[in-house]
Amino acid sequence: MPPRLISVMIVMLFIVANTSLFYTEILPRIRSGLPPSFNVDLADEAGNLRPVVNWKVLVRGEEFLKLRTGVTLVDNQEDEFWLWAEYSQPTNAGLKPARDFLGLKLMRNEFRVHRDGDMLGLQAKVQIESLRGSDFPLTLEISGEVSNGLLRPEVKVDSRLGERTFKLESMDVPVSGSVFQPFLPVHRILGLYPGRTWKQPFFDPLSLAFSSGVAQGGLDQGTGSVIAKVRNDIVDVMWGGKKIPCIIIDYTGSDLESTVWVGVQNGMVIRQKNRLSESMEWDLIRLN
Repeated sequence: MPPRLISVMIVMLFIVANTSLFYTEILPRIRSGLPPSFNVDLADEAGNLRPVVNWKVLVRGEEFLKLRTGVTLVDNQEDEFWLWAEYSQPTNAGLKPARDFLGLKLMRNEFRVHRDGDMLGLQAKVQIESLRGSDFPLTLEISGEVSNGLLRPEVKVDSRLGERTFKLESMDVPVSGSVFQPFLPVHRILGLYPGRTWKQPFFDPLSLAFSSGVAQGGLDQGTGSVIAKVRNDIVDVMWGGKKIPCIIIDYTGSDLESTVWVGVQNGMVIRQKNRLSESMEWDLIRLN
């Protein structure tokens, strides 16, 4: 019979292991219909910030933009984090067909989340220089906080039409759930299994910018809800010189179609495709 202290330690390790298994494998099945929570790694919770993840963004097989994503602590907080994504133009970029359609100077998207995965707020900024080959200077900023299960976003637009402010309709945010933002690929999605389906609110700052700048009125695109469904088949995807078994999630709804490839072993998102139109598809491929 081992000493009492060792026995207690063994029991505690058993409890921790089974609790982790319950939250990652069993609870998602019980909470059918709810979206997965945002995931923040233990290293981030301890304050050891994860290195920035680099992505390449392809349109029609050509590099269109650079993308960097990361996790940082919220100032003066120990259990709140910013999940962020920042797009910029490649330094060696020549004039590409995709840039003839859209001259995007900058797009930065951020989710503020609790370490338990609850969403607390969001903010985004989009700066456009041209659209369809014509000068189209526009800056859009969106921000919102989650209170009592509702996200109440506000949008500010600065364009040739002047400065305007809009309040979007409140969005229901599920408990321990999240909002889907097609241009903010998360690092990991856990608790997936074939056939899992959920409904999720979404917002798309790029479509909001198009709508506010072109329509000269309210914002009639870029918000709503999507239905996400995990495909039944697991596929091998080449990444980093290796074949990675992946689960595939399809998001559909409103004017949005998006596909996400997630590693089976660790839940790492390695690729995401966003279809903006028949001729405009962004392919986000993780590099590290």
